[in-house]
Amino acid sequence: MRLKHPDLRPAGASVTMTFDGREIEALEGETVGAALAAAGIVAVRRTRSGDPRGPFCGMGVCYDCLVTIDGRPSQRACLTRATAGMDIRSDPTATAPVPLPVPPPAAPAADVACDVLVVGAGPAGLSAARALALAGADVVVLDERLHAGGQFFKPLAPSHAADPATLDRQFRDGAVLVEATRRAGARLEAGALVWSAFSPHEVAALVGGRSILYRPRRLVLATGAYEQAPMLPGWTLPGVMTVGGLQTLARSYRVAPGQRIVIAGNGPLCLQTAVELIDGGAEVVAVLEAAPRPGPARGWALARSALAAPGLVAQGLSLAARLGPRLHWGIVATRLLGEDRVTGVEAGGRVFEADIVALNHGFSASSELARSLGCAHRFVARGSGSMETLTDADGRTSLEAVFAIGDGARFGGAQAALARGALAAAAIAGDLGLKAAVPARSLAEARRAAARAERFQAALWALFAAPAFDPAALDDETIVCRCEEVTAGTLRGLIAAGHDSPAALKRASRVGMGRCQGRYCAPVVARLTTPAVDEYGLFAPRPPAKPVPIAALTVERPEWTGHKDFVPPDMAHPREVAPLPAETVDVLVIGGGVAGSCLAYWLAAEGIDVMVVERDEVNLQASGANAGSLHVQLLAFDFSLDGPADNRAADTLALGPASVALWQSIQEETGEDLEMKVCGGLMLAENERDIEFLKGKIALEKSRGVAAELIGGNELRALEPCIGEVAIAAEWCPGEGKINPLKGTNAVVARARARGARFRRGSSVQAIERDGAAWTVATSRGPIRAGRIVNAAGPWAAEVARLVGVEIPVRGAPLQMVVTEPTAPTLSRLVAYAHRHLTLKQMGSGAFMIGGGWTAGLDEQQRLSRALRPSVEGNLWIASRAVPALAQLHAVRIWAGMNVNIDRAPILGEVPGVPGFYNCVSSNGYTLAPVLSRLTAEMLAGRSPSLPVEPYSVRRFG
Repeated sequence: MRLKHPDLRPAGASVTMTFDGREIEALEGETVGAALAAAGIVAVRRTRSGDPRGPFCGMGVCYDCLVTIDGRPSQRACLTRATAGMDIRSDPTATAPVPLPVPPPAAPAADVACDVLVVGAGPAGLSAARALALAGADVVVLDERLHAGGQFFKPLAPSHAADPATLDRQFRDGAVLVEATRRAGARLEAGALVWSAFSPHEVAALVGGRSILYRPRRLVLATGAYEQAPMLPGWTLPGVMTVGGLQTLARSYRVAPGQRIVIAGNGPLCLQTAVELIDGGAEVVAVLEAAPRPGPARGWALARSALAAPGLVAQGLSLAARLGPRLHWGIVATRLLGEDRVTGVEAGGRVFEADIVALNHGFSASSELARSLGCAHRFVARGSGSMETLTDADGRTSLEAVFAIGDGARFGGAQAALARGALAAAAIAGDLGLKAAVPARSLAEARRAAARAERFQAALWALFAAPAFDPAALDDETIVCRCEEVTAGTLRGLIAAGHDSPAALKRASRVGMGRCQGRYCAPVVARLTTPAVDEYGLFAPRPPAKPVPIAALTVERPEWTGHKDFVPPDMAHPREVAPLPAETVDVLVIGGGVAGSCLAYWLAAEGIDVMVVERDEVNLQASGANAGSLHVQLLAFDFSLDGPADNRAADTLALGPASVALWQSIQEETGEDLEMKVCGGLMLAENERDIEFLKGKIALEKSRGVAAELIGGNELRALEPCIGEVAIAAEWCPGEGKINPLKGTNAVVARARARGARFRRGSSVQAIERDGAAWTVATSRGPIRAGRIVNAAGPWAAEVARLVGVEIPVRGAPLQMVVTEPTAPTLSRLVAYAHRHLTLKQMGSGAFMIGGGWTAGLDEQQRLSRALRPSVEGNLWIASRAVPALAQLHAVRIWAGMNVNIDRAPILGEVPGVPGFYNCVSSNGYTLAPVLSRLTAEMLAGRSPSLPVEPYSVRRFG
C-alpha cells in the first residue's frame, strides 16, 4: 500500500512494469522493492528447497529480495531503480541459462589515486569527508546505496517531493550534510560496490558497472551497521522484515508491503517506525518491546539519557505516548505463523494477527572490510553478537593507514558517528600534512559531543535492557543460516559429532557459505560452539565483501609461470586448549587433511591402532580449501612445462583411475552422498596449436593406460551445449570426476572414528625424538609415544620431516578458488583448458567452482593465504570463455588454499635410514589421497603394495 502524508506528494511519473506477468504500477525514482511493496507483493523468490522468500533487510545485505530483471538474474530489488517496461521474474533458476556468445573481456580496472577514500556515506563518512575536503584533501566517498545519507539520514526518494520546510529535522539535517560535503569538494559516488580491500592502498570497487582500483593514502571505513533480527521459527517467511527495512520503505518511499503490521523488537527505532507508519495510514496492530516497562529501578538510566540528549529523550517519550495501548513492554516474540507468508506472531502467550511483522534484535557492525585487512577486533555479545573494530580515540585502527568510524566500528548512534568523523578527519589531516581539518575549538567540541553521545547510548541501552540472547534457547527447527537453510538442530547434531568450531561447522553444513557471507548466522554459530568468542571466533573474512558480478571482472591476464618457492608459515590460529594426558599409539599420522584422514580410515580398517594429530581443524587448510576436481588426465601445465620426456606427473597417471574408484567405494561404504560423480572431463582447445598440444598429451596418457580421445566442436557441444564457441575441439577423458571436498573428508573422518581411529585437534607437533624402537612426539597438548609415524602434513611436510633430520623438497603453493552463486543445472562435466590454468565444474548446490591453480598471496600476520586481484580477474576471464553463462552470475566467495609443490609426483613410503618414519605427501592431494593412503596402509600392515611405489620414493631426490 502507498502511505499518505499531507506534505509529501508523488513526484515521479507513473510507469508500468510486470512481475511474473502481472502488471504493476511504479513511480520513477523508487526502487523495484518499493514498487513491489506498494503492490502488496512480499514473496519474490524461492530457495533451493522451494521455500518462499521476500525482502527482509531493505539495505542490500540479506539477498532475499533477488529477482531476475530483463533477463539479468540475481538483482537486488531493494537497490535497483524501477523503470518503465521492466520484466521482473521471481524464479531465476527455473531453467538453465541459454547458450551465450563468449563475452568480451572487461576493461582493466582504472587506477584512481586519492588522498582519502571513505567507504560509506552515512553520518560518520560524510562528516569525515566534509572536514577533510575543507582541509584541502582529495577525498572520494563510495556508497552502495542509490543516495547518500546512510540508514539514519536516508533521504526522501526522488519518487516523492515536499517543501523542505515541512520535512522533519532528520531529513533536513541529512540533506544539509550531504550538500555541504559536496560543496566542500568531496566526490560522492552512489551505487558503488566496494568488493574487496586487498590492502589499505588497494581497494577494489564497481562504480557504474566499471571496475576501479582506488589507491588512497588513507582509508576510512564508515560502513555502518546492519540490523539483527531474533531467530525464531518462521523468521524467514515472506512478510517478515527488519524494522529498519520496513522503515526505509515507509520513510523514503512512502509505501508499506501490507496493512496490518506488528513490530517486535528492542529500542527506539521500533517506536519511531511505528508512528511513521500510523501517520501514513497503516494499521499498527502492536509494538512488542522486549525490554520491561521503565520504572523506578531504571529511573537513573532515563535521567542520564535526558542529561546527555534531552531532545532525543523528549522525542522518545512523545513516540511512546502516541502509541498508547499498542505499545506492549516486556513481551518477546517466540514464533511467527504462516505458510507462504506471515500471518501473525506469538508473543507473551498471545497471537497477534498481521500480514507484516518487523523484527529487531540490535545491530551488527559491518566490519567485514576491516577484518579482511587484518585490523584488530573484539567480539561484543550485545544482541546476537558483533565483531567490532578496535580503534584509538581518533578512529585509527591497528593499521596506521586505516580508520574505522561510526557504527561500522562499534554501534553508537548518529550523533557519535558525526563526532567521530570529525575526530578522524583531524588525525588524517595531520598524517597528510594538511592544515587542521577541524579548528581546535571545534575539535574540542567534537570530543565533547562524542562523549555525550556515548553516555546517551549507554543510558539508552540500560533503559532498553532486554533479556540477553541465549543460543541454547533456539528451537531445533529454527533456521540459523538464511542463505543455506541450516537449522539450529542440524548445528547441534554436528557439534555433538565433533564439529565444534565455526570453521568445522561451515565445512560440515555450508552454514555461512551463502550470498550474505554469514552476516546473520556467524555470531550465533560462534556462540553455539563457545561461551567466549574471541577475535578469530567468526568465519574467516574472504572477498568479495558482497557478491560481485563476474562480467565486470573478466579481465584478460597472461598466464603465470609458476609459484614462488617457499615454506609456508604456521597458519593455525591461536587457541586455548587444555593439556591432554600422555598417550601411546601404534601409528601416529601428522596432518589432519584428506591424506591423513584417509590413512586413518584404511589403518583402522586393518585393525591398526592409529591417531591423527592436527594443529588446527581437521580438513581446514589445503584439503578443505580444495576445488574438488578428481583428475585422471594430466593438467595442462603438467604436460606443457616438460613435454612427454622425463615427466614426473606422467608417472602418477596410473594412480588417478585407481583413486577415483576408491572414492566411489568410500561413498558407497560410508552411505553418504559425497556429490562424487565420474562425469568425465574436457580439456578445451581454441586453435590448431592447442589441438597439437592435446594430441601429444593424449598419446602420453594412453600409453599409461588412461582412456582419452580428441573430439571436435560438434561432439563437444553435444556433450556440453554451454561451452563457448571459441572452443573448436577438446580432449575427452571419461574417467574424470568431481567431489564435494567438505563432504568427502568429513565422511572419511566419521567412518575412521567409528572404526576406532583417534583424532587430536589443536595440537602442534613441536619435536620428534627416537625412543628406543619407537618415537616420542612432543605436541602443544602433551606427549604421544608412537611405534611408527606417517608425515601427511601436506605443504608443511618438509617442516615435519626436518624434525627427524630428513630433508624433502616440499614447498607451499598458495592457490585460489572462486565459487559463484547457485544457478540451474548447466554444466555436467569437469572442464579444463589447453595451455591455460582452469578447472571448472558445477557442484550439487548449483554453484560453479572455478579453480585451476591461479597463484595467491600470503598474509603472514593473519595466518591466511590471500587472493590476488589479477589472479581473480584472469581466472574468471578464462572460465567465462569456457562457459559464457558464467558472466551472468555473481562470485560469492573467493579464497586461497595452500597446495603442495614437489616435482609433480608424490613422496611415498618409509624413509631409508629412518625406520618407522613414512611420508605420504602429494601435489594432487584430493584426487590421490585414497590410493596413496591405501598404499601406505598396505606397507604399514606389512603387505606388498597393490601398485608400484618405487617411482614415488624419496630416494629419487638423492
